[in-house]
Amino acid sequence: MRPFRLSRRAIALAVLLVSPGMATPAAAQVRAYQLTSDNDAYNFWIPMAVRPDYEYSNGLRVAVEADGAVLWSGLSRTLAPCAAGTAAPDAEAGCASTTFEAGQRLYAPRLDTYEPMVGQRPYAGWLYAAATGRVVDGNTRHTVGIEAGVTGSPSLGEPVMETYHRVAGFWAPVGWRHQLAFEPAVAIRYGMERRVAEARIGGVRAADVVAQAGASAGNLRTAVQAGARARAGMQLPHPWAARAPRALSAYVAAGAAAQVVAHDLFLDGNTFGGNTRVSREPLVAETSWGVGIVARRLGVEYRVQRRSRSYAEEPGGHPYSTIEITWRR
Repeated sequence: MRPFRLSRRAIALAVLLVSPGMATPAAAQVRAYQLTSDNDAYNFWIPMAVRPDYEYSNGLRVAVEADGAVLWSGLSRTLAPCAAGTAAPDAEAGCASTTFEAGQRLYAPRLDTYEPMVGQRPYAGWLYAAATGRVVDGNTRHTVGIEAGVTGSPSLGEPVMETYHRVAGFWAPVGWRHQLAFEPAVAIRYGMERRVAEARIGGVRAADVVAQAGASAGNLRTAVQAGARARAGMQLPHPWAARAPRALSAYVAAGAAAQVVAHDLFLDGNTFGGNTRVSREPLVAETSWGVGIVARRLGVEYRVQRRSRSYAEEPGGHPYSTIEITWRR
């Protein structure tokens, strides 16, 4: 049993080490670093004693964005790096960038029990690496990416949650022995965003609306989605700006999206069975609101996101919050 566990952890480390998400080629110029943390513990409007710790319980993502079409130049030979610049301070016409990331996501049932219960989603960890290419052409941005990783004990979900709960003085989870089994998984994604409206005051951007649509396919997740996000504030940076703004920027944002889900590994269970499954809902809605501030190179955003029921047995939707920190070169 012990050697088997060690081999799985070795696989998890190998996924990260061989992934392009761990480092960018030497020729690429890094334009931004980003740290994103998702947790329902950030639902600050709920008293700490009764904040939820289930469904999508925790997520951590570290990303590096590089100029140019790193590793996918064949698809964008005519495009310059996004930092090449034009006459306008925030112009983004006809440029390419690549984001590399690595992270972990944790999922948990609403009721923590020694034996799995019918109607409760299984514990699951997801350790992954991803690469995403972006092409900006005026008011439109296209993205194509791939995310790959592992579930089961190599995802390190059990030790991460148990350690965090022990240090924070929370309850000790007992159901990880029935977590989603080991499975390599992958999803290929495509998305398109388009700035459909913008308002300026005195020549300075004060509000904008961005519509988006996309799709993913793979044994990790297969779905299509569409939605929109609006922002309003002072000195708004371009929605996908390459440069740090010259003046202090502060804003509020709100969005909504709908997804049609054909497969979700964390709800449908392992591809070859052997795990507790729940009745996945084919249509899922999500709303969000947030606030952000950008002080030259440093940007901080706080977002609250609420999803509708993702499976039939779920008694209601689940809110979680995100803190995202970005440092631009």
